[in-house]
Amino acid sequence: MKRNEVLARLGFTVPELKKKRLIIHSDVKNEADDHFAIMHHLLTPSIEVKGIVAGHFEWMASMIPMFAKMRGISLEEFEASNGGMFRARGTSMELSYEEGKKLLNLAEIDDVPLIRGSKYELSDLNQLPESEGADFIIQEAMKEDSRPLYVALMGCLTDLAIAYLKEPRIAERIIAIWIGGGAYPAGGDEFNLKQDIKAANVVFESPITVWQVPKNTYKTIEISFAELIKYVKPCGDLGAYLCEQMFEVNDKAGNNPQMASHSFPHGESWCIGDNPTLSVLLQNGERVSWHMEKAPFINDNATYSPNPEGKEIRVYDSIDTRMSVSDLFAKLDLCYGK
Repeated sequence: MKRNEVLARLGFTVPELKKKRLIIHSDVKNEADDHFAIMHHLLTPSIEVKGIVAGHFEWMASMIPMFAKMRGISLEEFEASNGGMFRARGTSMELSYEEGKKLLNLAEIDDVPLIRGSKYELSDLNQLPESEGADFIIQEAMKEDSRPLYVALMGCLTDLAIAYLKEPRIAERIIAIWIGGGAYPAGGDEFNLKQDIKAANVVFESPITVWQVPKNTYKTIEISFAELIKYVKPCGDLGAYLCEQMFEVNDKAGNNPQMASHSFPHGESWCIGDNPTLSVLLQNGERVSWHMEKAPFINDNATYSPNPEGKEIRVYDSIDTRMSVSDLFAKLDLCYGK
């Protein structure tokens, strides 16, 4: 089925001049929230989704030797005991790609391209990893169109960095909306940033326009499992799967000894922190707030160092979480509800 056929179920249309072209970049198999953000973009008629790039989440795999050593067990024993939360190096992007296929199939959408990103983070800027996703970003950015190309980044910045390093001219044609990085001014531990700090520095030091939604802002959008059962589960096979996969990750992470001392997961709620990639495009005026910040240099420990010569980036301080969640639930119901 064509995406437009699904969108027709919404019962309204959007003026052509109000439509924005966008690429989704997601490490969708990393955990449970990306699914909701991808679907929210796909069910929003003011967004022309040009394609979805499957991203890696290699930081977790790179930590396996350290975690095994901390517990005094072999790599094999650790991988067998961690409930599937940590995977072998070089496999995460393909897991995201396969999950993307599954999600599109459940959504009954067959005309949105799904593209593989890089398998690994950047290590040598003179020898870039292969990335069909980076090539796709270049291809779309360089098309003749008076509108900018938005890239909604829900994980690592690897593929955007590769695209820029291969074709710097895309910088003046792209607006990167990134869910990632710690709160200002200090920064600090944040999952998406840790996937590829080198790539984040490439993007921050480039002329690419950046809209950053840092951890302290994206963490404010949360849904309860009771809400999911009431509003999402009735939305056909897609709704049932969105709930099922979230509950599965919640059980695996919540029962994982490696995560026992952390606040993640919460128990019966979940942060759908990738959805603000749409919130910042859908909401206007006082529903969102941001400030301009000199793009910092990002240290190896994910903290920020001032960079007086850096470009100005937009850093979001708040979004309208009520509108974001209500809009998502309404669109799922209108398109897939009974």
